[in-house]
Amino acid sequence: DMTELDKFIDIFGGSFSAYGQTRKTDEFDDRGKHKTKSFIIKQPPTTKMFEEHLEGRDPALGIIPINEQNKCRWACIDIDLYNGFDHKALILKIKKHNFPLTVCRSKSGGAHVFLFTKEFISAALMQNTLKKISKVLGYEGSEIFPKQTEILVERGDTGNFLNLPYYNGTKGLRYAINDSGSSCTLEEFYDLYDVYACTE
Repeated sequence: DMTELDKFIDIFGGSFSAYGQTRKTDEFDDRGKHKTKSFIIKQPPTTKMFEEHLEGRDPALGIIPINEQNKCRWACIDIDLYNGFDHKALILKIKKHNFPLTVCRSKSGGAHVFLFTKEFISAALMQNTLKKISKVLGYEGSEIFPKQTEILVERGDTGNFLNLPYYNGTKGLRYAINDSGSSCTLEEFYDLYDVYACTE
């Protein structure tokens, strides 16, 4: 049987040649938040990194969804609205259209809206699907991951990473949100995944 950690690694599989890290700096922005610096590290992400991410050890882990075959098994609409973003209203809109999406709170309080697939499928298909969906939901122009539909591996391209949810479990506030607008434990997130993960 898969452990919780195995399941998390399986769900958020992506590039096997690089990963991302976001570290706090000593500087603050206008809102008084720690400024962060992002890095791409050209090495495979390890099991230990996923484990430390869930435990809330710095730095948080970022994964590049698109792999070396230009395929993905998750994609995300990054809705960056601060100041009391209404996750529940977004979820109701998603339900109305019957989209198989899972909403997570992002670090800034916006939303990371995930589309998961049971196997690796074309990054172009993932991106096109999410572009159409974001338009219907009224968030056209939001960042979509994967940002690339193909990567030139021989040129050393890596693609852009997204910081994963469940940094420090539910305490890190980057949790999935259920239909009633409440936070989900990791187990409840896996249940949502099992319901919504699509085939190609």
